[in-house]
Amino acid sequence: MKQFVVFLGVCLLFFAAGIEANILPIVNATSVCSSKAPCELRWTNDANLPPVAKLPVTDVELMVGSNDNQISVKSLGIVNPKVGKLVYNIPPNLGPPGKFYFYRFTPKGPLDPIWSTRFLIRDINGTIPGFDPKSVNGSGDSTTPPGLAGPDNSTTTGNSTEATGKNPASSISANIALGLSMAAMAAVSLY
Repeated sequence: MKQFVVFLGVCLLFFAAGIEANILPIVNATSVCSSKAPCELRWTNDANLPPVAKLPVTDVELMVGSNDNQISVKSLGIVNPKVGKLVYNIPPNLGPPGKFYFYRFTPKGPLDPIWSTRFLIRDINGTIPGFDPKSVNGSGDSTTPPGLAGPDNSTTTGNSTEATGKNPASSISANIALGLSMAAMAAVSLY
């Protein structure tokens, strides 16, 4: 019976940890794309398990907006993460030029999405429904106070995810894993 309780505690520890896609987008503050040439997106392992080679197919999207009001602009397709790169063309009428674009990687299955940092797209013009380029800065922070109407007369709400490459669920998952592992140890010591 004691072995079963130990086994149960170890299983809880492994399964309670949040599972993240371990993709590290190679995008930085100086990255620039243009409608005049193909844009290349590269990624690699982020040094955590599971490695990219073990990840399921992943949906890659070009996104825009503030951290709390993200808008999908263009699906770049579903890719095998082992490939490590994706080349795509930017239509000249994609939207306004600026440093408020980012990528979202969403693996199929129980993995959390990963975001790149923001980068500049130039040589484009156009509008994106629900997006005002003056409403977000280069860090993804909203420049419109909460509750004020945006360009489409809607208020800014949205989700709490960040487009900074950091996954807010990680700290929550780590706290849950710690709590469950402590509970498992307590159960073993009581036995």
